[in-house]
Amino acid sequence: MSPMLTIERRPLPVAPRPFEAEVLGGWIGRLAARYRMTVPEFAARHELDLQIEDGGGWLTMSPLRSQSVDVLGALTRISRERIMAIHVPLPLTSKRTHFCYCARCVFLNPLDVSEPIWRWEWLDPNLSACPQHSEEFTTVPSSRVLACGNLAQLLQLVSRHERDLRYGNYRSRASVVR
Repeated sequence: MSPMLTIERRPLPVAPRPFEAEVLGGWIGRLAARYRMTVPEFAARHELDLQIEDGGGWLTMSPLRSQSVDVLGALTRISRERIMAIHVPLPLTSKRTHFCYCARCVFLNPLDVSEPIWRWEWLDPNLSACPQHSEEFTTVPSSRVLACGNLAQLLQLVSRHERDLRYGNYRSRASVVR
């Protein structure tokens, strides 16, 4: 038997840290956006097995396999335990038709105002309102979210959606549909 080869991975020059309220896919989406890649491109470049089937599936990805956790740890200098502690969304029994977010806190991360995040609560099928603001979530169709390749593109989509809702270029504020 030959000894197992290990690949030496150089850490990324800049790696955003995950926030407590952030969903795993959102953090990886921020990593990819930082290097101007889509999540699938980032995964392929760094040999990550993220188990995502479609473009926007990165946001709702399931827990990472052990090898991917090790690769991300080496790339980001974040401990294995911290990466494994990042929230993943609850599995759904049916296909998601809309994604929800809180219009008041989507662009304001109180821990770092320069780093908007996608909160794990927004992917919880049991919630219909923001726990911080007690306001009903705003929804955006899944088809539009699935076309986004990373978190920066998703935030651009949400920004356009909010502008359209405010200034009348889009349908009235949608009710929560899951």
